[in-house]
Amino acid sequence: MLAHMRQPPFKPASSAAPSARPPRRAGALSPRALVIVGLVGLALLGWLVYMPGLHGGFVFDDFGNIVDQPALAPQALSGHFWQAVWAGRAGPFSRALSMLSFAWQIRVWGMHPLPMKVFNVLLHLLNAGLVAWLSLRVLEWIHAREQEQRGAQAPDWVLGPRALAVLVAGAWLLAPIQLTAVLYVVQREESLAACFVLLGLLGYWHGRMLLRDAVQAGRPQGRAWGWIWASLLGGTMVAALAKETGVMLPAYAAVLEWVVLRGDCGSAAAGPSARDARCSLLGVYVVVLVLPGLLGLAWLLPGALSGTAYAQREFTLGQRLLTEGRVLVDYLHWILLPDPGTLSLYHDDVVVSGSWLRPWTTAPSWLLLAGLLGAGLWLRRRRPVISLGILWFFVGHSLVSTFVPLDLVYEHRNYLPCWGVFLAAFGLLGTWRPRERGNWRLVAGLLCAGLLALYAGFTAIRAQIWGNPLRLAYFEATAHPRSPRAVYDLGRVLYLIAPDVDSQQFRLARRFMLQASEIPGADLQALQALVFMQAKQGLPVPQAWWDELRRSISSQRLGVENVGALYSLVQCAVDQVCHYRPADLDQLDAVLDAGVRAHKDNAEMITLRANFEANVVHRFPQAYADMLRAVALAPGSFAYWKNLVQLQIAGRQLSEARVGLERLRELDPLGLHRSQRVALERQWSAAHAAAAEHKPGGAR
Repeated sequence: MLAHMRQPPFKPASSAAPSARPPRRAGALSPRALVIVGLVGLALLGWLVYMPGLHGGFVFDDFGNIVDQPALAPQALSGHFWQAVWAGRAGPFSRALSMLSFAWQIRVWGMHPLPMKVFNVLLHLLNAGLVAWLSLRVLEWIHAREQEQRGAQAPDWVLGPRALAVLVAGAWLLAPIQLTAVLYVVQREESLAACFVLLGLLGYWHGRMLLRDAVQAGRPQGRAWGWIWASLLGGTMVAALAKETGVMLPAYAAVLEWVVLRGDCGSAAAGPSARDARCSLLGVYVVVLVLPGLLGLAWLLPGALSGTAYAQREFTLGQRLLTEGRVLVDYLHWILLPDPGTLSLYHDDVVVSGSWLRPWTTAPSWLLLAGLLGAGLWLRRRRPVISLGILWFFVGHSLVSTFVPLDLVYEHRNYLPCWGVFLAAFGLLGTWRPRERGNWRLVAGLLCAGLLALYAGFTAIRAQIWGNPLRLAYFEATAHPRSPRAVYDLGRVLYLIAPDVDSQQFRLARRFMLQASEIPGADLQALQALVFMQAKQGLPVPQAWWDELRRSISSQRLGVENVGALYSLVQCAVDQVCHYRPADLDQLDAVLDAGVRAHKDNAEMITLRANFEANVVHRFPQAYADMLRAVALAPGSFAYWKNLVQLQIAGRQLSEARVGLERLRELDPLGLHRSQRVALERQWSAAHAAAAEHKPGGAR
């Protein structure tokens, strides 16, 4: 196949004879320089497009993961910086690298969104450069292989590999669907993981080229295999520390290998008559992809199949799988031909598919996806650019859009998968071979440039909206009036800017909170906000709101949002922000009791009631009994044991507390919670000394 090529196919220009090249005009830029100029221009355009959104605020999950994260508070970082790195609440690895970046910025600039958004935009620009680099390598390889296979009779592409690489990278950079991975601060986790995935893929590509050169020249292959193993194993581990989607690096590499490289190592040094040499990479992918994939399935699949993993979701595994077919088709629409009115931070108003025909678009969506997947497989040898793009998109969604019990729709899940969509679409335009090639070159160039201009304009509009919290909240609630989260967020922003309870903003905030609470499928956030707004002002809380809270917590699944809503009601009493009347405290107590009765095996709900009993109504025996129950349900939780030890010290149960301190040391082998353990040990020592002093015959 590539036996007669003297140069690696990722440098196709060097394989052409000098006489075949048209002479370059004096002062004209080289093709490499033109690529660099194009990428620099795209980077400047990308910065200008995103610049209006830099002055926006924190949104949605930014609060739970960053703003309200105790370990990221500026005062906490001044004394225990490294503890914040492992304080993340999501994923088995706490997304430590992302948390490290947040902690560093907060320590330097404080809890301000502007520096974080600037960092995210610069990271996105860096990633666009990496996408361009990977695109160039892939497209030049495919183009050179076609030239090698068909020789002088191979028709050239309408748009060359360099032009296509710049256009694909530009579309990826400017696409409106990318905005939530950039201006949504906490989704730095997604873009940072993608950065390490792209670096790992480029390292893998470099290792494959070294391996090919070593096979051709008959040299030792150790350095090449070192690059391959380090890129796949090291890149995956580092990317997964930013976000769990980083584990997809070997899957992306497998698609590149199967569609583009195909195990090709050129010809051995025996000469042009030798057969093409093949690289045996099966062992590599067994280690980095097959075995980890089987372990992941063994870990996640039983819970998904039994339904326990979906206990906190409002949909089942079957409903999720049916719905994701429609969601993937929506993603393709939003990527290629975006509509600013449908793109959103909130998609909790999506209709869950109950069957193949409810809604009716479910079955056609899956038929379309099956057709695309079949086309991707069929075109592997005929049109590898299009095949790679299609299969890349499906591989990118094989984790987040299948059986894992995540929310149904998030735009940032397309951050890396959408490269495949642009590669296939722009590759279809740029590698087409019509008879009248000259006219098509102009048409293809104009279509691609027009799409880039469309993307830049729509993204600039979205960035302008994101640049003002009130404007963003109003837009989201108007575009998605059936989204409880969007309507709730508009009420929240209006409440924050309300000067007093008699203002128009306060009345509108209460109206939108009521509207959000009445939307089918709404969680407890809006009701919690209504109670909070009343109690903070010392106003009576209507009985109907308490009744609805009790009914909802008893009938709904106990998701993260519902626990967080009840925690806010308890914590505002602990912090003396809410001025509950005695009757309101009784009602809150009844709500928590209803939650524990409905979710009797949920340690988080039981701990929440213990917090209320210990710190609000001061019923320590009941709080202690609840914490013993929570620890029994979740014996591996450091936080629950810490709460139990605190209650034991306060109740002078020092022998039990000493056992608890030993357990805390066992649960903290890496010393990540050392400062908390030391503080508890000091409390225990002080309580022990005080108890000894008051014993008969003790020191006085």
